[in-house]
Amino acid sequence: MTRARWLRFSLVAGLAILAAGGVIVYRLATRDNGDPRLRSFVHARPPVPIVFTSRTEPASFAAAAADAEGFTYPGQRQWAAREGRLRLLTPEGNVHELTWGKPLPDGSTLIDVMSPSVSIDGKRILFAGRKGGDDHGRFRLYEIGVDGTGLHQLTGGPDDHGCTAAPPMRWRDGKLMQETERQTIDYDDVDPIELNFAERRIVFASSRTPDLGRDHARRSTTLLVLHADGRMQPATANRNNDRWPFLLNSGYVAFSLWSRNREVVTGDRTDVRPYESGMAAATAPTDAWLGAFAQMPGGHFGMLVKPAIPVWRPRPLFANRIVMMTTFAEPGTAGDDPPLTVVQVPPGLLANAPSARPTGALLPRTQSGLLRRGPDRMADGRSLWLATPSPCPTSHVVMAGAAVNAGARRPESGAFGLYMASDDWPASDAPADAANVDLKLLFDDPELVDAEPVAVYERFFANMDRKEESPSDEATPKDLPLANGQIYRGSIGQLFATSINAHTAMSDLPGQKTDAGEGPIFDGPPKDAIDHLRIYAARRDRFDDPDKPRIAGTWEMILKVPVKNGVGGTPAPTDSPTVLAGFDNSGRVVQWSTPAKDTSGRTATMYAFAGDHYSLTKVGGRHFCVGCHPGHSGVPPDTHNHAERVR
Repeated sequence: MTRARWLRFSLVAGLAILAAGGVIVYRLATRDNGDPRLRSFVHARPPVPIVFTSRTEPASFAAAAADAEGFTYPGQRQWAAREGRLRLLTPEGNVHELTWGKPLPDGSTLIDVMSPSVSIDGKRILFAGRKGGDDHGRFRLYEIGVDGTGLHQLTGGPDDHGCTAAPPMRWRDGKLMQETERQTIDYDDVDPIELNFAERRIVFASSRTPDLGRDHARRSTTLLVLHADGRMQPATANRNNDRWPFLLNSGYVAFSLWSRNREVVTGDRTDVRPYESGMAAATAPTDAWLGAFAQMPGGHFGMLVKPAIPVWRPRPLFANRIVMMTTFAEPGTAGDDPPLTVVQVPPGLLANAPSARPTGALLPRTQSGLLRRGPDRMADGRSLWLATPSPCPTSHVVMAGAAVNAGARRPESGAFGLYMASDDWPASDAPADAANVDLKLLFDDPELVDAEPVAVYERFFANMDRKEESPSDEATPKDLPLANGQIYRGSIGQLFATSINAHTAMSDLPGQKTDAGEGPIFDGPPKDAIDHLRIYAARRDRFDDPDKPRIAGTWEMILKVPVKNGVGGTPAPTDSPTVLAGFDNSGRVVQWSTPAKDTSGRTATMYAFAGDHYSLTKVGGRHFCVGCHPGHSGVPPDTHNHAERVR
């Protein structure tokens, strides 16, 4: 073979390898080596480009919205840093500023950014940004090419109507702002991802549905779907916070759900209602972050991973595990600033049931080895914080990390840099040794919090051509009688519990075995024990009364649904989040125990109360679960194979 032919062959082979690996072949529009000052902060080179944020404060680590009503314009800014920049680290070791000082089409610039993601084809970056100057400074969605071109705004434009209802009152210069103005200003759009269907759609978290929840003043955030024509559809209905969506290979969207429902089963089991101090209650209010999944927009909903630790920012790995940010600090022992770490768990992990277990009752201990904990110490012995993990082709995790100096409680903000590690961590409930996970520092700007790294590659999905489900043609009934005697007139959807008597769907999930090897721990209710379902409406707060800044949302039972042969279904209103419970023929919430014992002889007692979350009823659509199971509400297709894939 001649030298010329050999060079041509090598070039073709090299390109084929890159294509097979899903790596994007790109050139930055500027055709330079990036910012020379930033290049000096590069410690190692990643296998693919990495997009990330560099911010003055670690605001990207916070999951919940701030607890403050903020009635003075512009209201409570959420997850905001003083300054934030979107950057790109290349395999050549170059670092490019993508947004800082770069003008938008209207001439304005962004002073802060957060929650970047990469489009399915690996060519565009979606993120949330805030403008400076005389702007309101709330987060809106933006997009820019990986090559640094095409920066433009996606939400919050002149045709965007903003909030779905009147948001909290705002006073400016001593005067109450008009409702229409508040609606176009008072919300934040964050955490955008692209859906991989035939028509381009974006899923994101937003506070456009105004609500401050029960017993606090935190703006609720739910997932919305933005269509190419500008339409927006609700996809979840939390009264607390839904955050950090990510598209799974199954076509479902994984996300973090703050289960902070205040409703409990009453002591005599005859009702479900909001908890009040001193009341006799069979269950306790929930306060846990869970890993959920949902079809978009609306439909099948359930839990992807449900461990006994918080699930923040769940992401699939190429190793068919879910990586997430979490803390092992006991509630109340670390204040509002617990040490953060990164953990891998198997898809479908079931080890918690916050709303369905009796008050104070402990669940049986589960088998060990289900968690893969990241390292918590540097090689020199200093404590290590890890945060905001993401998959990196084809066997790595990229994340933020920082060491804690001696005598300090948390790392200094400038200590956070970008790290990469092999995803083959030991399967152990104890922290892994940093050397065993091959933890490597990639980049560290000593003045900023470098975090939220996302690898740039083209992703592969089995259902690339799946289209959006069309709404049902069923007409809205003229009258829908409610259990309180009122007649509902408005848009409806269909609610279904499809398999109340079927227990086998959950029996083989990880976490269903005790440490004695018995299972399942979270078995379903006895066959035919549930006589009927009761659906409760958890109505949102209102802010449309000039004399009352906040009218708290009410709670009421709206429907009774007979169960026949393990199936219950009904038309349902779409105007409020809902909660479901299963009752027996004597009018009590069904209670049962499972026989699986741990090594201490402990078993699990459960209630047929799906109070870990609030449900969405999709307009003209179908919302379904498999029934009053205390663990998961069904599982997405291909449950045990959520492995990330490159195109």
